[in-house]
Amino acid sequence: MAAKIIDGKAIAAELREELTRELTELKAAGARPGIATLMVGDDFGAGMYRGAVEKFCAEMGLGYRNETLPADTSEETVVAAVRSLNDDPAVSGILPLRPFPPQVSDSAVINSIDYGKDVDCFHPFNMGRLTLGEPGFPPATPAACVELLERYLRAEGRDVIDALEGAEVCVVGHSNTVGKPLALLLLNRNATTTVSHVFTSNRGNLAKHTSVADYLVVAAGVPHLIGADLVKPGAVVLDVGINRVVTCPECDAINRSKKNPCRACGADLVEAAAKTVGDVDFAAVSGVAAAVTPVPGGVGAVTNMMLARNTLRAARLQLDKK
Repeated sequence: MAAKIIDGKAIAAELREELTRELTELKAAGARPGIATLMVGDDFGAGMYRGAVEKFCAEMGLGYRNETLPADTSEETVVAAVRSLNDDPAVSGILPLRPFPPQVSDSAVINSIDYGKDVDCFHPFNMGRLTLGEPGFPPATPAACVELLERYLRAEGRDVIDALEGAEVCVVGHSNTVGKPLALLLLNRNATTTVSHVFTSNRGNLAKHTSVADYLVVAAGVPHLIGADLVKPGAVVLDVGINRVVTCPECDAINRSKKNPCRACGADLVEAAAKTVGDVDFAAVSGVAAAVTPVPGGVGAVTNMMLARNTLRAARLQLDKK
């Protein structure tokens, strides 16, 4: 059986068209939808993401504000910067870019964000609404997973509610940013949701949960963690992982870096080719699953669209308050 590929790029293109129309309507009504990023210091990963957000906003026609502070900025000053963003009518959504330096606590920054501008669901208020199943701003990556799954089901001619209610769903990974909120989104759709993680695997129990799942979502950050032996035949598999690895030229084994010999055969990896892979062994799982998302071109392609959707919702709510 060859799995159907759930094309995140194609779905992202559909979403872009839908959101562009909504953005045009909001601007015509007087809204000024825009995103602000808050960065303290010069962390490379945070800087890369900041640049990606700025580029995305330009492509979508969203406003953008960059608030970057020196690494030695006091917590009090960072919180004051957040309040400035809260008061800016051209900022609909605020993205705090972590990590922050040691003197600035995550909680102090996140708790100071206006929860009406918390478009990636960091604030405890919005996480609470998510837990209760109330409308809010679901985190972008978990929301992308659900969007892909629901659009796939509709494309297959299935009723989404009927397909998910009571179905066995396994989420691999229990991070605060993906695994936990994703489990809540699925529970809110009445799926029978199991969350497994590194401690599940340490007990030797991972297969017990993944191999019975009708829908399997993997967000563990471990390259090729899930092979065909861990997937129920006919399951739908969503791969959230994005891992940069090198492939051994001698045995094709995946390795984390070129610094050490191949973990499988001991070959030198200095000339090994680098590539991006997911947490799922795509080639192997494609022979078992009914459908699977690729990496790249799957969940990641839709994540920014979910961020834009939340930003437009925030802009609409702010417009309604005027």
